[in-house]
Amino acid sequence: MRLSILLCALLGDILQTHAKAEDGSRPRGKAGSNQEVLGHGVDGERYKTACPDYKHYAVVPHRPLSKGPLALPYQRPAPHCRSFTSQFVEDIIGNITTRMENKDLARIFENAFPNTLDTTIKWHINGNEKDSHKRYQQGEWAGAQTFVVTGDINAEWLRDSTNQLAQYQALAKKDEKLRSLILGAINTQSEYVIESPYCNAFQPPPPSGIAAVNNGQDDTVHPAYEPSRVFECKYELDSLAHFLALGNQFYQSTGSKAFLNTRWYLAMDTILEVLTEQAKPTFVPSSGRFEKNEYQFQRVTTRGTETLALSGIGNPLAPGTGLIRSAFRPSDDTTILGFLIPANAMMAIELKRTSAILKAADKDILSEKLQSKAEDIEKGIWEHGVVDHKKYGRVFAFEVDGYGSSILMDDANLPSLLALPLLGFVEKSNRVYRNTRKMILEKAGNPYALTGKAFSGIGGPHVGLQHAWPMSRLVQAMTSDNDDEIKHVLEDVQETSRLGLLHESVNVNRVTDYTLAPAGNKTSQQADQYTKGTLERSQLSPSPFIQFHTWFSAAQSSHVYQPETVCLSTAHLPSGSVSSRYVYLKELDASGFVVYSNWGTSRKADDVRTNPRASLAFWWPELERQVRVEGRVERLSSQESQSYYGLRARGSRIGAWASEQSKVLPETEGERKVLDDRVRDIEKRFEGMDEIPVPDFWGGLRIIPEMVEFWQGRESRLHDRFRYTRDGEEGWKMERLSP
Repeated sequence: MRLSILLCALLGDILQTHAKAEDGSRPRGKAGSNQEVLGHGVDGERYKTACPDYKHYAVVPHRPLSKGPLALPYQRPAPHCRSFTSQFVEDIIGNITTRMENKDLARIFENAFPNTLDTTIKWHINGNEKDSHKRYQQGEWAGAQTFVVTGDINAEWLRDSTNQLAQYQALAKKDEKLRSLILGAINTQSEYVIESPYCNAFQPPPPSGIAAVNNGQDDTVHPAYEPSRVFECKYELDSLAHFLALGNQFYQSTGSKAFLNTRWYLAMDTILEVLTEQAKPTFVPSSGRFEKNEYQFQRVTTRGTETLALSGIGNPLAPGTGLIRSAFRPSDDTTILGFLIPANAMMAIELKRTSAILKAADKDILSEKLQSKAEDIEKGIWEHGVVDHKKYGRVFAFEVDGYGSSILMDDANLPSLLALPLLGFVEKSNRVYRNTRKMILEKAGNPYALTGKAFSGIGGPHVGLQHAWPMSRLVQAMTSDNDDEIKHVLEDVQETSRLGLLHESVNVNRVTDYTLAPAGNKTSQQADQYTKGTLERSQLSPSPFIQFHTWFSAAQSSHVYQPETVCLSTAHLPSGSVSSRYVYLKELDASGFVVYSNWGTSRKADDVRTNPRASLAFWWPELERQVRVEGRVERLSSQESQSYYGLRARGSRIGAWASEQSKVLPETEGERKVLDDRVRDIEKRFEGMDEIPVPDFWGGLRIIPEMVEFWQGRESRLHDRFRYTRDGEEGWKMERLSP
């Protein structure tokens, strides 16, 4: 087995960055096809509707376990739940894993290598005549198209999608399905670049019919973009370089120039315009006059790395460097000094590679233009991006401004300084690179070189000061010629992958604390961090009824979805068996909390007949608040219940009469037909009557509180909790509880 194939597969898995989630069919033993194919006659499209959400499935281990000491789970979806399949990929998985002695590492490869195809190809068409989709003007969305999402968000990042597909490029010459898939990805990215070249993440293609999603951010961006087409608009130079890389890799693997169509050339012209605009200095050299940059970005945020300095403009950059500004790093953090060296290095190399393709296509003028731009950037890197370090000698800086200022560090995501040989910018033996590599792998040289008792690696501002990216360790292995170093890296990364998949970042002191989302969202066995509020005694009313009304009103004004939804729990005696269900709170009066339901045949009715007590639990995640209520229960009178019942929709009133709630519907009588027949009978019974009487078995239940707890989420699970308990007939005692 070639180590490069394994490392590329693992790296590609991390570059997907979002939660991996797959479904739980029972697997078979053969490598590369561990799950049984459904029998003949199964409707695959209908089956897909039952496939679990991958982001939830991925955080739970599934059998069979690997035969190694870590016993890693099998995390691939069932065949009918996979978003794209390739027999060539399956053959490679079987060929490689059967020859690997390390069965835990084999399992990670088995899960990781096909993960992009299994879970992230949300839309693909071949572009042939039988593909029917809306026609657009000027050749838009013509030919093969592919929409590759980054994990669980229906949006495509240019950088991520290119890297997610990179490991399949070598197979595209032999596998027509993969060839069409990657060609479609190039065509789709061309449309994205033409639409908004300063943006990094995009909505589903209009012809796909997939709904656009909101990123939930409050951004002010120039140039303006269309939210139905763009998911996020952070200008990252490497995103445009990755667009070029996708086509360059395709040409290198297949020898095909099929992607060089009218739309691709328009995208290329658009990129050259951006490079010209972003090479401009902050001040005009001849006059010193300030010249506002074409791209500006401001976000309403509490994180300084999420918005550009100086009201969205960024820090000043010098003239005449040949370098190109990048407003954001690959990690999604803003640059401090806008000339980001790894991104410039990648752009220089990809421009050269594209230039060679264009020359082969007899596009000499455009080829020469790209070659000239690449040489200017490369010259600028060696003149301004290499600095003297008192300990490590001449090294590449991470960011510079052309005035002499530099930042010495490295970030984990690609492109990085550590990855310069992988980009093709320098050889691993280059002296400046060797010095730089040593610097960024040591804490003395790189503030984000993190080491803990459980893991070590390069982190970055994006995920804080305790989380390192396994990706950085894989890049370390891929830039090393030392077998012991490579083996040690693989062992470390393997130890962090207890779910059989690789994480975006891992807490260096506790590997069960990890992240997977680009925004640093938690997807782990650890609880989320709650940061939206605090709760002090001085904020609380002496009465829990008034306090509940205050919080409920806040939930409504904060657009909490159906804040009246509450979990009602009851217990049966003498068994003590507890049951729970979600109901709607309909009233809060001076005596208690009122819900309405069937009190004749339901499980809760049986419970309260033997044990007239209940609890309520409200959860308002948008505010990170919950309220718990415990107390005795009493039925409302028929007159009280009729008042509410008369306000219900007619269909709901008929349904209350017709349903013997929780009773089993007889199979022999057609199950649902029995219920439908009852509804028709009740409709006939009350035909022509506007006022339908409330059934004697249906009505309100009041929970009279003896305890009410208000809970506000806090960081590190040190939540604020205050409990009200009855103190006499009318009074209440308030106490703070330990979290």
